[in-house]
Amino acid sequence: MWYFYSPNIIYGEDALDFMENIKGNKCFIVTDKILEELGYLKILTDKLDELGKEYEVFSEVEPDPKADGVLKAREQCIEYAPELIIALGGGSVMDTAKTAWALYEFQDMTLDDLHPFNPQLYQVGEKSDLVAIPTTSGTGAETTFAVVVSVEEQGMWRKSIQAHKGLIPTFAIVDPRFPAGMPPKLTADTGFDALAHALEGMVSSWKNEFSYALGLKAIEMIFEYLPIAYRNGDNMEARDMMHQAATMAGLAFGNGQVHIGHTLGHSLGTIFHTSHGRAVGIFLKYVTQFCLNNPDGNESVNIYSKMAKQLGWANWDDPDEKAANSVIDKIKELEEKVDIPHSFKGVGLSKDKYEENIDNMVQLCFMDASGTMAPRSPNKADFEKLYRYAYEGKDVDW
Repeated sequence: MWYFYSPNIIYGEDALDFMENIKGNKCFIVTDKILEELGYLKILTDKLDELGKEYEVFSEVEPDPKADGVLKAREQCIEYAPELIIALGGGSVMDTAKTAWALYEFQDMTLDDLHPFNPQLYQVGEKSDLVAIPTTSGTGAETTFAVVVSVEEQGMWRKSIQAHKGLIPTFAIVDPRFPAGMPPKLTADTGFDALAHALEGMVSSWKNEFSYALGLKAIEMIFEYLPIAYRNGDNMEARDMMHQAATMAGLAFGNGQVHIGHTLGHSLGTIFHTSHGRAVGIFLKYVTQFCLNNPDGNESVNIYSKMAKQLGWANWDDPDEKAANSVIDKIKELEEKVDIPHSFKGVGLSKDKYEENIDNMVQLCFMDASGTMAPRSPNKADFEKLYRYAYEGKDVDW
C-alpha cells in the first residue's frame, strides 16, 4: 500500500481570484517584510478587500525561521482566532504558517509534537483551512508536509525538520503574478531548488510511480523555461510554466522525498547562510554522481538512464551508464545558462573557514532526516569528501 497527498491546486494567471470560493471571512496572513515592501501583500489584501474579508497580518517571518519567531506567529494567530490562514511567501513563510496552523488547532501542543506519529495532526483544519500562495518558483512548500525550523543545540543552530501529512495546506494558489518580480539570481536559485527536488526524488528510497511522473514533467519544464525566465523575467509564459514546474516538483518530493543533496545543503546553509536553492543546486551534480557510482547496485543508473532517454537527452540504444551520465552534462549546461557557480569556491566561500567547519557540517548531516532516503548511504568519510569535491568542483568518481 502507498498513498499520495496533495492540496487542492489552483494555478495559472488570475488564480488568486479563486479566493472568493474559499470559506472563511476572518483571515490571518503570514508573510515577511520584504514582500510587504514590494507590494505583494497589497495584491492579496486588495483581493480580500474586494471580497469583503477581514484580515490581520503577521509580517515578521525571517529567512530560516527560528523557534521563537514561529511561536510568536502562533500566539498572534491564537489571539486573532481566524477562520482562514493564508501563507504568502517562500519556504520560510510556509514553514511558519504551517506550524502556526497546527499549534492554533491544538493549542496544548509544542513544536516537538509535530512528528509523523502524532495521530491528532490528521485533524488539523477543523478550526481553519490553510491557503498557501508561493511567491517563488522553487520550494514546493505549498504542497508538502514538512516544516523546517532552526533550533539552538549546544551553542550551534540546526535546521530541525518536522513533518506530518496533516500539515499539507488545504489549498495552493499558484499564480505567476507573484514570482514575476523575482530578480535573475533568485530565479536561478529557486529554479535549481525545484530541479533538486525532482532529480533527487527520482532515486529516493521513497520513490513511486506518481512521484516519478510528476518529477519527469517538472524536469522537462525547468530545463525549457528556467533559462527564459532568467533572461527575461517579464515573460509570463515562462513564469507560469516555472511556477507550475516548482509545484509539480514539490508534489514529487513531497510524496517521494529528497536525499543527501538536501542534507548537505541544509548543513552548509546553517553554517554559511548560503541560500537554500543555491546550496542544493550546487550539490546536485555531485550527489547525482555519488549515486551513479554506487558499488552496491545500479538502480540509480537504470532510473536516470530511462529518464534521460525519455527527455531526449540520450538515444534509446545508448548503454545505460552513458545515458545516465548525460544527466550530469545537462546539469552543467543549465548551470552555465543561469550563472549558477559550479562549486562553492566559485561562490566565494573562504577555503580556510570552509575546512574549519567541515566537521561541524558533517555532524549536522547525521542529524538531518533527509539523508536516510538516499539510494547510497554516505559514511563520515563520504560526507567529508563530498564537501571537499563540491568546494573544488571535482567530479565524484568514487
